[in-house]
Amino acid sequence: MYFKIALNNVKKSFKDYTIYFLTLTFAVCIFYSFNSIGSQSVMADMNAGQTEYVKTMERLISVISVGVSVILGGLIIYATKFLISKRKKEFGIYMVLGMGKRKMSKILFFETLFIGIISLIAGLLLGMLFAQILSIFTAKLFAIQMTKYSFVISTSAILKTILYFGIMYLLVMIFNVIIVSRYKLIDLICADRKNERVKIRNTYIAATMLILSLAILGYAYYLVNLAGLDFYDTRFKASIVLGIVGTAFFFYGIASVMFLLLQRNKSLYLNGLNIFSIRQISSKFNTNFISMTIICLMLFVTIGTLSTGLGVKNSLEGTLKNQTPFDASFQAVDDNNKKVSIMDALKQLDYNLEGNAEYVIFEQYQYNMSTKNLLDEYATTNEDKQIINLKVFEKTNMIKLSEYNDIRKLKGKPSVNLQYNEIIVSSNYEPLKGILKSFVEKEKTINIADKEYKIKDGEIETEALTTSPTSDNIFNLIVPDDLVKGLEVSDETINLNFVGDNREESKKELTAILSNFAFDNNSAYKNLNFIIHGCTREMAYDMSRGLSAMILFIAIYMGIVFLLSSAAVLAIQQLSQCNDSLERYRSLRKIGATRSMINRSIFKQVSIFFILPLALSIVHSYVGIKVVNQYLVALGAGNKLEPIIITALMMVVVYGGYLYATYVSYRNITDSEYN
Repeated sequence: MYFKIALNNVKKSFKDYTIYFLTLTFAVCIFYSFNSIGSQSVMADMNAGQTEYVKTMERLISVISVGVSVILGGLIIYATKFLISKRKKEFGIYMVLGMGKRKMSKILFFETLFIGIISLIAGLLLGMLFAQILSIFTAKLFAIQMTKYSFVISTSAILKTILYFGIMYLLVMIFNVIIVSRYKLIDLICADRKNERVKIRNTYIAATMLILSLAILGYAYYLVNLAGLDFYDTRFKASIVLGIVGTAFFFYGIASVMFLLLQRNKSLYLNGLNIFSIRQISSKFNTNFISMTIICLMLFVTIGTLSTGLGVKNSLEGTLKNQTPFDASFQAVDDNNKKVSIMDALKQLDYNLEGNAEYVIFEQYQYNMSTKNLLDEYATTNEDKQIINLKVFEKTNMIKLSEYNDIRKLKGKPSVNLQYNEIIVSSNYEPLKGILKSFVEKEKTINIADKEYKIKDGEIETEALTTSPTSDNIFNLIVPDDLVKGLEVSDETINLNFVGDNREESKKELTAILSNFAFDNNSAYKNLNFIIHGCTREMAYDMSRGLSAMILFIAIYMGIVFLLSSAAVLAIQQLSQCNDSLERYRSLRKIGATRSMINRSIFKQVSIFFILPLALSIVHSYVGIKVVNQYLVALGAGNKLEPIIITALMMVVVYGGYLYATYVSYRNITDSEYN
């Protein structure tokens, strides 16, 4: 009997469940598709290095999924609370007819079970389709030509999704029992007669809080710009705390202040149903300022993760061509990170270069001169100072002119000549670009061993010295050969280009060696007293694409979940308050308000409720993205317009879709009063 009642209730109230059901379906879809990425058909076309990156990404997504399930569990409980509160009168009738609270809990149990099973099945089916799109997207990220395509269903991802959502629904069912056990008959029967109290805060207190919030947020923005992304900096931590407090104060004060300002504008305030709409909006913000704060911060995380995730991808891949001039580059170091002879290392690995590659071995020498002191005067911003305080700038690296010319010859470029008193300043490290530009514009010489050396042509040489997925040439001085005599050799690097009939086999063999060291899979070399650091050109591309794919997938995963959750909470809040305000809409009809006037009022309320937290989150995001962008340049390029446009489109589609769906549902609830 209870099973049948629950089934009929779900059918009868399906309109009320629509947003709830769709949110759960999308959540299951996203959860399954991202957790199934390691099982998709694209894996068959990946090389060993690419497979390692996807496996790492899958492990990270699995860990993040625990946090995602907590967020979605909270969303489900919040939504369930709304759905139960909407049906208080129905439960009151059940109690009047003699039904006990335990039996009412059984009905709720079956209703939750039905909704859960329907959304789980629908979400898994949709997720299986979306996972195929992700598979193609992954192939594009890694620049893989898929030789064959097959529709793959991940059993492990299905079981994980069922397990996680099963636990969530079990908690929801327990929550339902607790809620029902606290009901009192008088509250249930009179539920529709209870009208939400309109709360208007003290205007002076609200105005003070609003002004204070703007000051706090301004100071938080200032601190985060000073600290950058240094998570250990107290200024960064303070900016986070102040940002949260300032956001809460903003939503505490904004409604009452705006209410006062609009109330003074009689032509606007007394026009149509604006009196009613403004009071409704003000009351809702005053009642829900904490939840509005949380939603605003969730939207901030959404915009930030999506736009910076896409920006990191562009930055990592933007300079790969210039960063990979050779077929391969690598070094050999011992356990103390001291250089080991490359030729000796290759001999122990039984790898023969002769006849299979043209190569150049060059050394870097450490000169006991602080690059930090050299450039400190030109590091004008806090970010510049953080850069030159890195350990790498404690001394200065030098390269012999003869070996530098050997590197250029391997690239197919002509040699360069230096006068006895000339040097070349070489760097392709993007964060140092502005500092070095200022330096060479003012300084024409560098003092080395009490002798002034002119900077050749007064310019910075920005070419890559090795093949690497990121900037490899942070700061080097190209000097006459005799200037490095007696200096300590810090690094020895080999650059090579494969030649001859066996070039592909040689490349494959070297790739296997470098991959074993790169992915800690060097069990075959466990008795060696050295480690190889380096990569082939293909490995550099795979590293860059692998890292960008991981960042992008995690950003999209978290961004979508936060976006769905914040939009769904806003929708559920609006629909819950609509039910609490039904008596007011009845009163409006009695005094002659038309349906179109009421619908316009509803649209204004829903729009402002959705737009205001989004607007503040965009301001937060602008500051956050600007700070992150200063660090993206270290990867090759800043965050450009394209990621922001893509993020904006996603926000319009998903967030705008929820806004419209909420308006339609809100309108349908009030329209039902006409029937």
